[in-house]
Amino acid sequence: MKAYFDSAVLVKLYVAEPNSSEAARWAHHTGTPLVFTPLQELEIRNAIRLKTARREITDVELRKALRHIKADFDAGFLDRPALDWPQVWLKAEELSARHGQETQCRTLDTLHVATACCLGVREFITLDHRQAALAKKAGLRVKP
Repeated sequence: MKAYFDSAVLVKLYVAEPNSSEAARWAHHTGTPLVFTPLQELEIRNAIRLKTARREITDVELRKALRHIKADFDAGFLDRPALDWPQVWLKAEELSARHGQETQCRTLDTLHVATACCLGVREFITLDHRQAALAKKAGLRVKP
C-alpha cells in the first residue's frame, strides 16, 4: 500500500462533491487496493449520513453510496490492513506532543496521520492544510 487517503477525500469517491474527479484521479494514480481502516470506514459512512441529514444528498443517494463502498471493499478496491491499534494511539499521542500546538491538528486528523505512519505508507492524500502539515512533519509525502 503506497498511500493513505484522508476520509474527506475518500468521501469524494462515493458522493459528488467539489474535487470528486480529482479524488478519483488520485486513487487511480495511487493504485489499488486503497487502505481502508475501520476508522476511515466509520468516518466516511457517518459523513455520508450527515449529508443526508443536511439534505445535501437524498436517501437514495445515501443507500447507493453505502452499497458502492461495500462493493469496492468486496472487490478488493478497498483493503483493511492489520493494524496494532494501541501502537496507533501511542503514535498519535507522540505526534500531538511534538507537533499539536504548531499544526493545530484535530484528534481524528492526528489519528489518521498516526495510522498512516504505523502502516508504513509513503504518501498521505488530504485537502486539510493542518493535517497536511502534521503529515509532512511525520515524514510523509503529502498530496495534492
